[in-house]
Amino acid sequence: MKKLNKIALFLLLVICGVVATGCGGGNDDDRIEIEYWHANGAALTTVLEEIKADFEAKNPDYKVKLVSYGDYNTLRDTITSAIAGGIAPTAAQTYPDHISLYLEGEALQSLDKYINDPVNGMSKEEQAQFIEGFWAEGTIYDTAGTRYGMPFNKSTELMYYNADIFAKYGWEVPKTWDEVIEVAEAYKKTTEYAEAIKANPGKVYALGYDSEANLFITLTQQYGAVYTSFDANGKGIYNAFGAVEADVLKSKASMNWYLEEFKKGNIATSTAFGTDYCSDAFKAGQCIMTIGSSAGATYNDGQAATGVKFTTGVSAVPQKDLENGQVIQQGTNVSLFKCSDAKEELGGWLWLKHMVSYESALKWALETSYFPIRYDVLNSEEYQNHIKGNIIADDGSVVEGIQTLAAKAKEAGLAQSQWFYTNVAFPGSSKARDNAETIVQQILYGDSMTVDKAYTDAYNSIMND
Repeated sequence: MKKLNKIALFLLLVICGVVATGCGGGNDDDRIEIEYWHANGAALTTVLEEIKADFEAKNPDYKVKLVSYGDYNTLRDTITSAIAGGIAPTAAQTYPDHISLYLEGEALQSLDKYINDPVNGMSKEEQAQFIEGFWAEGTIYDTAGTRYGMPFNKSTELMYYNADIFAKYGWEVPKTWDEVIEVAEAYKKTTEYAEAIKANPGKVYALGYDSEANLFITLTQQYGAVYTSFDANGKGIYNAFGAVEADVLKSKASMNWYLEEFKKGNIATSTAFGTDYCSDAFKAGQCIMTIGSSAGATYNDGQAATGVKFTTGVSAVPQKDLENGQVIQQGTNVSLFKCSDAKEELGGWLWLKHMVSYESALKWALETSYFPIRYDVLNSEEYQNHIKGNIIADDGSVVEGIQTLAAKAKEAGLAQSQWFYTNVAFPGSSKARDNAETIVQQILYGDSMTVDKAYTDAYNSIMND
């Protein structure tokens, strides 16, 4: 008999009806303890500690215990096990597919209960300060639009490019995929390409895409297909994989196009370079454009190139049609768990509300590589000076500075916000993302794998898992 993994065990307990959750941990003083579980590294945790200190100063009846689990998968699995054991954190950092999993155990508290509270809630004016796409992601878990999350650390994808090569040959930065291919064909006629292919035979392309799952989802939607959705009964369906023929055909068209351009040596993914990301290949001259996270700008800095150093440019993700722009929004939210202690649960809400407040969101935007989640932060004098690289002198005057690559990425990323999309999350929706990645890998790098068979295999895997 195979050993059950943590998630399978949790689901089994849910089916058997034995999952019950409490919250938090022990506390030796009179303050009510709020346990917040997250997956931030040391640098981000330092900023989080400052936000915590400010909260505790303003809320002397509460103390916050920050518990880090190092990476998001470990965080998810630990919370899943904690729910199964009847003890969950008060609140946690969550991805959408994590939220849908915790909802299977009925462990999450709807934030609507607190947002609409006349004393401790959040006004309509306050809610309107959040960037729409980020705010809307908290309500994608059922057809009723129940809120189970609020935005915290958010990013997107961008195109980084070798600005020196573009300037040398007078190329326009591509806005569409057709323009990307025009640049790719021109690049293959240059001395830079000849030198790169000599140094790295078979591993040079004009553009590399970091995330194969994001590539599949984004192109599927750029081609006008629906990736996943809810049916009339609120059940999740896998449109682009096999559930809806019209969506499957459009999605396949996007993958057939990418495959043809890959065969021509124009575009690839990180797998072609033998890495998880294209940043090292970009800095090594194996591609002159790469699509990756806005939060990873410093990894794509051409001044850290292994060979000839260059200036990195930042631009929007190319589109099939500029009238139907689609760019993924990424990053986590914060969520509240049901607690047997009403005071602890209220404290958890107050902590989350503080985390997404103007003051906390401004600090997070200034001191990390993530976006502002609020318009009042985005438009603040402090953030605008930060994003422009300006320096505030001792007398309060503003000295023009030099904009960093990370700041350029933040600015370019939010400039795409009208194109941001997010996908509905439901039990099993994470299987769609896993299989999206598999489809791309099999089509581009599999032995004799056809597009049709890759889709059929993926849909069968999803439905039979």
